Amino acid sequence: MRALEAKQRLDEIINLLPESKLESIIDYASYLKDKEEAEELWRMQMTSQAYSEWLSVENDIYDEVFKDEL
Repeated sequence: MRALEAKQRLDEIINLLPESKLESIIDYASYLKDKEEAEELWRMQMTSQAYSEWLSVENDIYDEVFKDEL
């Protein structure tokens, strides 16, 4: 389904819903938006140079230092 078709279908459904259900639609749409933003942030962090350096062999010394805390 194309985006325009999906938006039109969603608009049709929303127009049929009673007002009491609209808050649920807003909550769910907000959840989906926030989830997408969080996933994008996670992807950016996992592919960052700082994260790669943190996982590098040069930082293995910290494995030994903190082994008792695992």
